[in-house]
Amino acid sequence: MSSLIKNSDRVRQVLDFTGVQNGKMHPSDIDAVLEFDNKFLILIEVKYKDSYIPTGQRLLLERIADAWCANLGKDAAILKVSHDFEDDKKDVPLDKCKVTYIWDKVGKWKQLEKPVDFVYTINKLGEFWKCKKCKF
Repeated sequence: MSSLIKNSDRVRQVLDFTGVQNGKMHPSDIDAVLEFDNKFLILIEVKYKDSYIPTGQRLLLERIADAWCANLGKDAAILKVSHDFEDDKKDVPLDKCKVTYIWDKVGKWKQLEKPVDFVYTINKLGEFWKCKKCKF
C-alpha cells in the first residue's frame, strides 16, 4: 500500500507557535480526527512511548468531545496512542501504533491493561457504534 503522505519533508516542518501565546496559553494541535456520517467522532493524539498529553491539550480534546456528545447527542472517543519508533527521520505508521488510553462519552479516561493495536481499537469502536464505515 502506498503512503498517503505526499511530501514527508513538508510534513516534518514544525509549526512554531512563538509569538502567538499568552503566558502558558498557546495554540494546540490534534494529530488525527476521524468522523463518520456526522454521528461518530474519534480524536487521536499520538505520543512517543509513555509521554503524557499536556493538561491544556487534554482539556481541549475533552471539551471538543464533550460538546460533540452533549450538545449534538452523538458519540465520541479520544484515543491516546503511543509509538516507540526511535528514528525521528522516518515516518511513524499509525497502523503500527498502540492505544494506551481511551476517553469515552461518560467523560472518563481509561488506561488499558495493556496497549492495544490502533486498527483493532478503531474496528471495535465501529462494531460498538454499529458504524460500518468505521472499519479498517
